[in-house]
Amino acid sequence: MAFWGKGMDATDGDPKRKFRWKVSFGGLEEGVVWYAKTVSRPEMTVGDSEHKFYGHTFKFPGSVTWNDIDVELVDPADPDVAKKTLAIFHNAGYRYPGDKYHKQSENEALSSMTKGTAVAALQNFQIQLLSSDGKDVVEQWDLHNAFLSKISFDQLDYGSDDLTTISLTVKYDWANFTAGDGTNNMFGQGQTIT
Repeated sequence: MAFWGKGMDATDGDPKRKFRWKVSFGGLEEGVVWYAKTVSRPEMTVGDSEHKFYGHTFKFPGSVTWNDIDVELVDPADPDVAKKTLAIFHNAGYRYPGDKYHKQSENEALSSMTKGTAVAALQNFQIQLLSSDGKDVVEQWDLHNAFLSKISFDQLDYGSDDLTTISLTVKYDWANFTAGDGTNNMFGQGQTIT
């Protein structure tokens, strides 16, 4: 007996599933990253402070921090995902010191990343959960001011026949949630979650 949806009928709906999703971000020609293996959804942490009065401790909520997103990508040969992720770092402003393989001016060699160039290199970062038929988006997260903070190439091993992967860590300022009906209204009239 199914109970996901509006009633007890199996045709009423299907729950969100871990294997029906897609992630997309810029810096890649294809947009949707079909070779993504895993992605974490946004997570918030509320800071707190304490005030002690006599023998009691009173806790107060503080500022909200949006925690990093982790993405694991399979590294196919075509497209070469290692090359594409390193290109995102390059477009963000990173330059090898004394790069003998690429002609660069002295000013370019001394440049570094800025938040603006790092965000522009990654462009839009979006996570979408899909309906059972894959046609509708039932949940969408848009990360604002997202940029790559870590690229990690996995260990090679002659004793393994697994696919090689690349792990990315994405930092961002906040995430917008949009429900499947196109609204981001979660708590009642006039209150939105952003």
